[in-house]
Amino acid sequence: MKEIVVKIGKEPALTTIFSAPKNLDTNKPAVLIFNSGVMHHIGTCRISVTIARKLARSGILAARFDFSGIGDSTTRRGNLPFEQSSVEEIRQVMDYLEQKKGIRKFIVYGLCSGADAAYEIAKVEPRICGIIQIDAYCYRTPKWYIKHYGPRLINPGVWKRILLRLVGKANHTRSEGENIDDEYLEMPSYIRVFPPRNEVAKGLQQIIDNDVSIYSIFTGGMMYTMNYHGQFEDAFRDVDFKGRLKAEWYPELDHILTHVELQKKLPEYICRWVQENSDPTSQAT
Repeated sequence: MKEIVVKIGKEPALTTIFSAPKNLDTNKPAVLIFNSGVMHHIGTCRISVTIARKLARSGILAARFDFSGIGDSTTRRGNLPFEQSSVEEIRQVMDYLEQKKGIRKFIVYGLCSGADAAYEIAKVEPRICGIIQIDAYCYRTPKWYIKHYGPRLINPGVWKRILLRLVGKANHTRSEGENIDDEYLEMPSYIRVFPPRNEVAKGLQQIIDNDVSIYSIFTGGMMYTMNYHGQFEDAFRDVDFKGRLKAEWYPELDHILTHVELQKKLPEYICRWVQENSDPTSQAT
């Protein structure tokens, strides 16, 4: 395995790190690894580096690159929203690999906003044959509400707090941290907005109908929208995944992947899935 750094394009110039196997099979798809929010190409807890190198050692070329304005990539001019600019920039990297290496199929990987970018490119780009998403779009189901609120309904402490509030005896004293003036609070600049569920369902069906396989991994950091195994499938019962979906939920894993054991296992799971979906004669899972 060897690694090289390349600047792709001129405006913006996208900094890309290629992890290449010793013997490259151009019939196999390359894997493109996206930024997570404003995290640059190493990924949270260096997970992008680990995944890329493991893929390269297994014979798959991996490219992790910074979208414009992130990490070492230059800033894009204009005011295109991320959903559009990310698609253009992904295509830039794909075009480069097709022209320089003859690779014509791609699998894309992303966490959080990177998962969103994977979803967007897979809807419109015929060269995509697989997407790997960590904490992709998911939506609450009736079972989510039962699991979330059920335990609270039988918790005496919850009812006690409700009663105290009703009679005005609850303690509303602000903590020391809450006394800080708003002008000194720093708010994150990145806000993730989920599209309407029906819109995402339509997009997922479009992706599946384009013969793209999906590997969706969810963490305990998504408890506000996911709290049980199988919820992704329940949330999208109207989508015919045609056997191309693999969905997993790891409640012990937080959104930035700090769980040490799973930091080791997830790249193995991802590498295995990529190998299974890299057969040029079949992309079905």
